[in-house]
Amino acid sequence: MSKLNEIEVYDKSQVSVNTGEIEDWDEAIFPYVIRKRIIDLIKVKLHAVEPKIILDYGCGAGWLSISLSKWGFEVVGIDLSAHLIKNAKLACPKAEFVICDCEKLPFRNAVFNLLIGISILHHLNLKRSLIEIKRVLLNEADFIFEEPNLLNPFSGIGRKLFPMSTHSKGEKPFIPKHLKTTLNKLDFKFIGINYLFFIAFPVSRILKVTKIKLPFFMVKIFSLFERIMEKMPYIKQLNSSLVIFGKIHK
Repeated sequence: MSKLNEIEVYDKSQVSVNTGEIEDWDEAIFPYVIRKRIIDLIKVKLHAVEPKIILDYGCGAGWLSISLSKWGFEVVGIDLSAHLIKNAKLACPKAEFVICDCEKLPFRNAVFNLLIGISILHHLNLKRSLIEIKRVLLNEADFIFEEPNLLNPFSGIGRKLFPMSTHSKGEKPFIPKHLKTTLNKLDFKFIGINYLFFIAFPVSRILKVTKIKLPFFMVKIFSLFERIMEKMPYIKQLNSSLVIFGKIHK
């Protein structure tokens, strides 16, 4: 992965100071179907483990740190882009933010009780980044990763037909088996995995590009469809997002 390309791409991104989101997606499917579902899953996990300090790994412009801080957690967010960190500080003044390389973390060993990384590992060298993550997490600390699934038939087409300004050179979605195997080898023991969003991401991108706005009743129907697809045996493994929960066993 080219770090210079990552910085160049994300330093040019358009960001909402209010939401901490990069504005590459529509204003209906993305917040009310995609983000809402991910945040709901994270919230359930947080109430179960009650971490003392959370590392928002690859925090972007701070969208997740906003929710974590509102829920009363101590949060440290990191990102390689000075532009995104600047916006994160404005969007979420309660959290701490650091500009750094996610493969070379500026923290001492065994600091964090929980790490959350949303769509970040596929931008990095997987082995190097996991070794660094393992170093800064306490033993038995929890982790949550959300990553794109290479097996989804629609996301790849969407990337080609409606490319985003934030697609950087070298990034590539994961094959679920490869990701899970690598996690296990490095002592990341996953407890559960959710397969989310069959077509939500490409639809959201199409709506953004075409500037079409869906009525709210259609967003609710779409959300119901995606929740059904989460429960479909075998087919659900083709959904575009992998949300993996687990613990570090050093």
